[in-house]
Amino acid sequence: MTLLDRALSAEHRDVLDRAEEFATETVGPRAEDIEDTREFPRDVVEAAGDAGLLGILVPEEYGGMGSDFLSYCLALERIAEESGAVAEIIQGHTFATLPVLNFGTDAQRERLLPKMVAGESVGAMLLTEPGAGSSPTELQTVAAATDDGYEISGEKSFGTNAGVADVHLVVARRRPQPEDSHGVSVFLVPNPEDVEGFTFERGEYLGMHGHVTGDASFDEVAVDADALLGSVGEGFRIAMGTIDMARTGLGAIGCGIAQAAFSEAIEYAGDREQGGKAVGEYQAVQVLVAEMDSRLESARHLVYDSAVRIADGEGDTRVSSRAKFTASDAAEFCTRNAMQIFGGKGYRTDYPLERYYRDARILSIIGGTSEIQKTTVASEALGL
Repeated sequence: MTLLDRALSAEHRDVLDRAEEFATETVGPRAEDIEDTREFPRDVVEAAGDAGLLGILVPEEYGGMGSDFLSYCLALERIAEESGAVAEIIQGHTFATLPVLNFGTDAQRERLLPKMVAGESVGAMLLTEPGAGSSPTELQTVAAATDDGYEISGEKSFGTNAGVADVHLVVARRRPQPEDSHGVSVFLVPNPEDVEGFTFERGEYLGMHGHVTGDASFDEVAVDADALLGSVGEGFRIAMGTIDMARTGLGAIGCGIAQAAFSEAIEYAGDREQGGKAVGEYQAVQVLVAEMDSRLESARHLVYDSAVRIADGEGDTRVSSRAKFTASDAAEFCTRNAMQIFGGKGYRTDYPLERYYRDARILSIIGGTSEIQKTTVASEALGL
């Protein structure tokens, strides 16, 4: 029994059991189809809602489970073992749901959360811009005040679930800008099909097929006054308020992908014979297996250390940053070396390893690059 296993409550085990069933019975059988068609798997999202996995962090009054962040990471890692794309879809949806929960009015919560928890409504957070990255203080998207609401104009990039979401949380600068505020606020915008002036162009990416992201454009998109989430000028706090959670969640996805590749490599090394003995009996392969095992377990401990701290209300940016970049590195290392153990077969598209490898690659980029994470950890350690 691991240290983590000893720390799990009955509630944690219930969530993990739900994730196991969902991953095994729903995600696993659909993973290759999602990969091949690249279509957004709305049916899988709805099934996640049915399993209660979209409301792990949402109170029961809105249909959620009211559990903690450790439960969320346990579930996300297991789902990522079957499909990194599905795990990232759930991650993007969750971090659009939480701002509604934490900053929405009672009316917004009652209108949006039950459907988001059930998987009937998909969420997306649109922060990143072509010329500003993810820095809220440099955003160019504006929301001009009108007599009955706002008109939003600007461009966004890379938002998970963008374009297919039913509710987009768009971070923009309010105009005119209020005194004593940089004016960054968050606005709730429906699906592009339901809004004039909102267009979306999906991008095609190396991995995470089925996970939809791309470029969103807003040309004087009109929204009502009640589309404002939280208060004017509160956008920076909303956008950055879950950053430690988001980075830790991405770390859990990395652990899940790494575990999938490691499991495949172990099975193959035990079954495949070369030169009259199993591949796993060769010292060169054993060295790779040992390094994969230690990097995965090291990453997992850092991720769950961060998750437990967040669950206890003691989230820490240094802890979450080191968890993210360590897990991202472990995912790349394990997927690349699992392919090495498989040899030429690992490079074939009818084996899952090349999918794991492509899915793992994005983790060191999204949610803040590994270089940014390392700078954050070093700055915190050095007191800079």
